[in-house]
Amino acid sequence: MQQDDRARFEEEYRQWIRLMSLDAACRLSSLPDSQQKSLVASYQEMRDPKQVFRDTSCQERISGLAGKRITSFIVVETAAVTFFPSAALAPHGALDYAVAMNRRLFCGDKWYPIISLNSQYIRRSSDRILAFALEHELEMSRIYQEMVSPGRIIAPDQKRDIMLSAQKITEKKLTITPEELREDDRLMQDLALSSPLLPKPYAEMALLCYLEENLPRLEGYGRASCSEEEEAFGKELADEFSGWKAFTIQTYDLFLREMAAHIRDANRGYA
Repeated sequence: MQQDDRARFEEEYRQWIRLMSLDAACRLSSLPDSQQKSLVASYQEMRDPKQVFRDTSCQERISGLAGKRITSFIVVETAAVTFFPSAALAPHGALDYAVAMNRRLFCGDKWYPIISLNSQYIRRSSDRILAFALEHELEMSRIYQEMVSPGRIIAPDQKRDIMLSAQKITEKKLTITPEELREDDRLMQDLALSSPLLPKPYAEMALLCYLEENLPRLEGYGRASCSEEEEAFGKELADEFSGWKAFTIQTYDLFLREMAAHIRDANRGYA
């Protein structure tokens, strides 16, 4: 990215983060005081990227629901819900919230597939709903692997199509009912109101930090590149993550400062 383009992107991203901090502050302010204090503590703890993700405490349940395919993935959990601009056909400024995320990260000289889930989502979802979420993430991973070539940029509408395709395949495979989908949506909406919200770039960076911190015991999950092109793409991806790390941390701090300012203003009667 050219220097002028990066400077423009950074300023636009800061403006977006400031706007999103208002939404997070409104959600936080609507909660009881005790829950507010707990969430504020979680937000502060997550200023250290290494504190965002941890090993899942429900590996046996997850393995039983997802089957053999999940054994090739590192599965972690987090108290957070990630947010990002909506990939759906929605008004400008609309957000998507995610209680699950899967990524294929390049670390050292290998690729590592990781699935993360919101801790409360794991605990509060039924076996049917959790199985649906896991199968959806596995299907998303499969489709991306088949469609994405090294260096290819996926447009937002293509990401939406991949997501919808994975959902349709999963719904058919597990015979999920409309009521179960509504149940899943209600739980997701509740968690978006009661969990710490993390910007997606910060969550992705934190996921890489988790991997780097625990690499010695996770090396068995690593897979070598299939070609020199994929190897070069992986190294480029790792360099890009490294180049944006400081900015990503700075803007998360900005998000917290702006959110705290909005809450103070609301308590003083200015909002």
